[in-house]
Amino acid sequence: MSTQASSRLNLPYLAAGQLQKHVTLNEALTRLDALVQTTVVTRTLKAQPARPTEGHLYILPEGATGADWSSRKAGDLVRAGGGGWTLVPPVEGMIVLVLVPPAALVHRGGRWTPLPVDKADVAQNLTRLGVNTEADSGNPFAARLNDALWTAIDSASGGNGDLRIAWNKEGVGDTLSFLFQSGYSGRAEFGLLGDDSFRLKVSPDGLHWHEALAVDPATGAVRFERGATRVETTTLKASERVTLPPWARRLEVLAVGGGGGGGAGAASSSGIRFGGGGGGAGGVSTAHWDLTSLAGPLTVTIGPGGTGGSVVGADGGDGTSTTVASGGVVLLTAHGGLGGSGGTAAGGPGGAGGRGTMLANGGGGSSVATTASAGHSLICPVGPGGGGGGGGLDGAATARSGGPGGAGSVLGRSASGGGGGTGAPGAAGGGAPDLGLGASGGGGGGGANAYGPGHAGGDGTTGSGGGGGGAGTTVPGPGGRGGAGFVRITAFG
Repeated sequence: MSTQASSRLNLPYLAAGQLQKHVTLNEALTRLDALVQTTVVTRTLKAQPARPTEGHLYILPEGATGADWSSRKAGDLVRAGGGGWTLVPPVEGMIVLVLVPPAALVHRGGRWTPLPVDKADVAQNLTRLGVNTEADSGNPFAARLNDALWTAIDSASGGNGDLRIAWNKEGVGDTLSFLFQSGYSGRAEFGLLGDDSFRLKVSPDGLHWHEALAVDPATGAVRFERGATRVETTTLKASERVTLPPWARRLEVLAVGGGGGGGAGAASSSGIRFGGGGGGAGGVSTAHWDLTSLAGPLTVTIGPGGTGGSVVGADGGDGTSTTVASGGVVLLTAHGGLGGSGGTAAGGPGGAGGRGTMLANGGGGSSVATTASAGHSLICPVGPGGGGGGGGLDGAATARSGGPGGAGSVLGRSASGGGGGTGAPGAAGGGAPDLGLGASGGGGGGGANAYGPGHAGGDGTTGSGGGGGGAGTTVPGPGGRGGAGFVRITAFG
């Protein structure tokens, strides 16, 4: 043991019989003043202060300048006092508080290092941790921040580049979840919610929750409680270029051609005179496509309906085809319905339905013996109806009623056909309640007139045939116009 100074802080001892003991005592007190509750002004100032405050401590940086500082090495702890500078030798484990910039340093191994000293010994068995906020018993870990990052240790730094975070619960009936809140009110939660199935649920208000999906841990099967496929249906009644939504993966397309117009009735003062035949409904075609097979946007061309015959014995005009193309290639066609034949002394047959991927409903024929035939509806029960035939006149000038138009989508969400005229024009076909769910009814045939002009056939609506015109004694009843086609596109994502 040294008899000259203390073993750790090297404080000078007073010697027995020493003169001027106050000098030695003051030196020891001065060193204690520097070493106890050590506070350093800065460790970044390079220029030695000209008028330092008595007792201030500095840690010298690299390249320090000045009469006293330049002769010392970086890391020296110096104290201003008595108009000069004194070296304060730091001891192993000495901790200092640096004021500018704020830092806590420890002297270890001959150099100053920031606390903590040994990372392996820091933050073990903490019961609470708050980052920029206060943790409490309910939230022993709390962080208040705008961004956070977890990243793997790369191979160059001694890691393997992977990052796996494990979260564990005690038993099957416990919960392990991530809860997402808005204004501290729950909006979404996923995890193991009371069992071992992975679940996701959402809430509009934090009180009422709806499960969106669940994954069976035994099989991996996914159940979507309220469905998962996105579906949008668009119905087009006019030609246009259709850009498909980016989320779509598959398309279901229904195309209907224009309906045929009804034929005009016969007209003469005597003899047998048939009414015009009803126009056939537009053809119906369907297709299902994976979007990977399409070259780009769809070009949809809607076929207009045929005009009704207007002069004696004139046939109704044929409906025009509806097409769907992509990249200049026609992918789907629904042909227009054929126009009903004009009435003659021999007959007035209805027009055939347009061609498509399924048979279309034809128009009804005229009759001189009974009410004219109704437009067809069951040949294609999902398509539009054919037009009803126009009423005829027999040789005794008995006027017959026009036939009713065929119902559209008769086995689905049906649209009624127009009523046949009895001494009156035929009624227009009923429009579909929703073209996404049904098709329209055909126009009714016009009634015959034994004393003047024949009555007009009713117009068809979307895709349906027009009714045939009724026979007359002076001028024929004109046929009704066929309805324009349409296209229904359903996108699945």
